[in-house]
Amino acid sequence: MLHRSPARAGLRTLTFTLPLEWAGRASVVGNFNDWTPGRLTLSADGDVARASVELPDDYIAVFRYLGEGDHWFDEPEADMVDGGGSVVWPEPWASGVVEVEDAPEAGEPAPAKDAAPRKPSPAEKAKKVGKKRREREEEKAREAAEEARKKSRKLADKVAKASDKQRKAAERVARERERMAAKQAKKAAKKA
Repeated sequence: MLHRSPARAGLRTLTFTLPLEWAGRASVVGNFNDWTPGRLTLSADGDVARASVELPDDYIAVFRYLGEGDHWFDEPEADMVDGGGSVVWPEPWASGVVEVEDAPEAGEPAPAKDAAPRKPSPAEKAKKVGKKRREREEEKAREAAEEARKKSRKLADKVAKASDKQRKAAERVARERERMAAKQAKKAAKKA
């Protein structure tokens, strides 16, 4: 369950609540704590487990819960749940005054009229990092495949050279046998 306090003095509090059995076994991980597990752990509070975070009232919070065994799950009471996690918008967006498409990116304050260029959200950063990681892995795989092809070509060249050497040796042996056979035939002809 998610509880939002009304904004006061430019701040609002988000309180995350789960069943008591999650106390000490789950944490809230999001853009407000640099996606660091264990920084905001749910603690027993009566018959539930709770954790709270104070944020600027225009901050868009993106988060997920992390339980034991790296079990990630989302908050169904968030304003939106997508691939990046659970999203909680500031009041104008949470109340539906502004269309979702017009809402600023997660993790960013509401846009001002003369706003500076928007920084990428943690979800966008994670997407870029994932893309770069995949590109690096693909490049490593291409390099490994090229290295394997080079090794295969070298091995094929070695096999071809060894085969050529063996063929030449077989030809020398055959010539030597012919020469010896001719020599013995000559000797036999002289005796006869």
